Amino acid sequence: MKDLISSKSFKKLICVLLVIAVTFTITAVSGKSVVSSLLSSFTLGLQEVSAAVSKEANKKSYDELLEENEALSKEISELRTQLVDYYDVKQENARLWRYYDLKRDYPQYELLPATVVRRDPNDDFYAFTINQGRKDGVTAGDPVVTEKGLVGWVASVDASTSRVKTILSPDAKVGAIDSVSRDSGIVTGNVLFADKGLTTMTKISALNTMKAGDIVITTGISGIYPASVIVGEVVEIQFDEYDTSKYAVIKPYEDITSVLDVVVITDFEGKGEISTGSIEDITLPTEAEETTAPTTEAEVE
Repeated sequence: MKDLISSKSFKKLICVLLVIAVTFTITAVSGKSVVSSLLSSFTLGLQEVSAAVSKEANKKSYDELLEENEALSKEISELRTQLVDYYDVKQENARLWRYYDLKRDYPQYELLPATVVRRDPNDDFYAFTINQGRKDGVTAGDPVVTEKGLVGWVASVDASTSRVKTILSPDAKVGAIDSVSRDSGIVTGNVLFADKGLTTMTKISALNTMKAGDIVITTGISGIYPASVIVGEVVEIQFDEYDTSKYAVIKPYEDITSVLDVVVITDFEGKGEISTGSIEDITLPTEAEETTAPTTEAEVE
């Protein structure tokens, strides 16, 4: 008996019995299977190990990532180029449609579409250079317009470009008439209004009946500009205290300070001829043309 108790087998049996007793005790207290908990912990560990192995297996080499990045950068560059081409085509399409509208409205004119390629930073009256010149049929003095109205005239020409002065400049001398009141005068720029994109109509009668909202058009009498080209809208009538005369502030329908696409009128009936007709012979815009003209505020900001 003494030998049995002191034997290794008996001691192992006692240890096993103790483990079983502890296990049942914990189970009875917690109501939870220790074996189940151990299995759960073991399974969770296997899952974490498996995920780590899988993640490691999915990792790309540096060279693969570099190659993929270069391919994506190339694709982005190609898409960006395509987007720029799209906007260029869209802008050209819009420009050609505006030219088509002008050609339809003024079939009697020889028209040449042009694009502003440079602005003169030293000119206070927003002169600019266009991409059409002598080889394209442009000559000095040709009127420059958009579908919204008169912009200016060609001041000088070289082989492939032309410099355009605007009606915001004091050098402008455009015979004009109020299409409503029939008061006539000369449209010329004024340094006080140029930065606001405005010009003036001088030499008007002291008894004029012009009012804000009237549309001013060219007379065509001088032979420099065609008749009935819209210049702009009367903003207000002011009094010049220096020469005791009145003048009208005119807002062109085109934003001359930032215009990008224009049309040169290279020829028209009566070009270079001084008209012997009267102001009353000038053809006024139709009602449809007047209603399509943009509206402006009656006061200078």
